[in-house]
Amino acid sequence: MLEAEIMRFDKYMMAQMNRKLLLELLFLHGPINRAELAKLSGLSIPTVMKIIDAFAEENLIRVVGKRESTGGRQPQLYEIAKDAYHSIGVDFGRNRTKIVVANLAGEICIRRSLPTGDTMPPQMLIDRVVALVREVKQEAEANGRVLLGIGLGMPGLINPESGRVVFSPDFGWSDVDLLQPFRQEFTCKVIIENANRAMALGERWFGLGREARDYLCVNLGYGIGSALVLDDELHRGASGSSGELGHITMEPNGPLCRCGNHGCLEAIASGYAIQEQAQQMIRAGRGKVILAQAENDLEAVDARCVFAAARSGDVEAETFLRSRLEYIGSALAGLINLIDPELVILEGGFTKSADVLMPILKEAVRTHQMRLAGRHTRLLCGTLGEDITALGAASLLLQDMLEYGGIS
Repeated sequence: MLEAEIMRFDKYMMAQMNRKLLLELLFLHGPINRAELAKLSGLSIPTVMKIIDAFAEENLIRVVGKRESTGGRQPQLYEIAKDAYHSIGVDFGRNRTKIVVANLAGEICIRRSLPTGDTMPPQMLIDRVVALVREVKQEAEANGRVLLGIGLGMPGLINPESGRVVFSPDFGWSDVDLLQPFRQEFTCKVIIENANRAMALGERWFGLGREARDYLCVNLGYGIGSALVLDDELHRGASGSSGELGHITMEPNGPLCRCGNHGCLEAIASGYAIQEQAQQMIRAGRGKVILAQAENDLEAVDARCVFAAARSGDVEAETFLRSRLEYIGSALAGLINLIDPELVILEGGFTKSADVLMPILKEAVRTHQMRLAGRHTRLLCGTLGEDITALGAASLLLQDMLEYGGIS
């Protein structure tokens, strides 16, 4: 009796693994025919045909024409039915919280955002975001969108199983239950993940990450963070805290970081750190070109003003910016030496000034990189724009669907 149960379970697990494999191949290689799927997957043609028929019944795939053939029947081409299902993605950003509705191809049909504002007490912000997600969900469903669920991308240390924010320096949160308020409000599936890992997942399915099995996704903006994908899998680490690039100590006696340590990369070279340091320069009677970028409003001076002043040819701004990016380049060089990824994908607000950022950063990385180490690593800016984290949060539902091998 026990042996029969085990055999049934094994057959079920094998069937799910086969479905997952084919669904992933359809996402990454479609349009594709059944023979090509069989070749890439190692499955038999009859097995592929059976699973393809099941996907068609579930509205997961569609026929998009036929491959030209040198003889015999032209094989049908299949691809994911991108508009069959949609997901909601939420990016909890320190300045703005963004919400998108995206289809299975990562195409966004609804965008909303709100100023994040005061993050304390946490429930106040959570209630505001829940209310906006409710509006977005109602709009999507009114337009006939079938939703897989809601994905939440939150900065900091996250426990995806419990749904708790263990610690978020940017938000000042410790042990905050972020998942439960959403599950109380919505009956659909809700998944939470660290914002940088959500970003990397967005790249995996819709961006430059499709080209690589091993890559590092680095967020350079208000804060600094990263996520690592190794052998096509998100790397979380033993405690779920991998990717905290911004909290590598660069100066042991450096400025106090919001995490409580001194001299973290984020406290020296992040968007908020550059803003604070630039304002200090101006108070000391320097940085006049930087101040002019903010129309002489000191409180409006931020990292964008520094990049703009450097772009205009201001030597003082360029020297200051180069000194900050030198730290980031040093940290990235260390990671490249350690991991040797195929790609380092840069995201975040800094990449809006890629023309200024990239030459300085590439030079800094080369300076600190071990000779010949990481010689095949490419340093690129992501192409998915400001919505990458929200899009990545939405792709948490896509990832869940693929893990199940279809609609759970």
